[in-house]
Amino acid sequence: MKRAASILALVLAVSLLGASDVRGGFALLPAGKTTGPGLTATIVIDVTNATGKGLSSIRVQKAGASAAVIFNSGYVNGLFDECISAPLDLKGTTANRFTGLIDGLIDTPQVLNSLLQQFGNPIKAAITGQDYVACTEVNGRQILSFTALIQFQP
Repeated sequence: MKRAASILALVLAVSLLGASDVRGGFALLPAGKTTGPGLTATIVIDVTNATGKGLSSIRVQKAGASAAVIFNSGYVNGLFDECISAPLDLKGTTANRFTGLIDGLIDTPQVLNSLLQQFGNPIKAAITGQDYVACTEVNGRQILSFTALIQFQP
């Protein structure tokens, strides 16, 4: 539980300039080219195969501005496995599931807009990478947490 709390407390201020080519988003729609500054996101998701699966929180930050949402993701509800999908490891499974356009993960337009509108066009936002991936059991629940870089398509 301490590990999950420390990941939630992790605050990174990252601004990346340049371009990245998003590949490997097997589940989220691939984004193609993304450019410009990025947002750092802290993502925590209940992936337990039981009632409550899909409860998610995302906090984004860029310099001094931040926003956060709590929502239920229909995308996560459709996943069959919890944290790891064989034959991949935890980091590989997370990259496959959560690389690509973020509107696949956040399937409610109001939630998507409230999280990202101040930073750019929400429907052009893509998760381009993950770091600090952890799967923690909390009171019998499997909680996936990671930091992500979000960039916008031009």
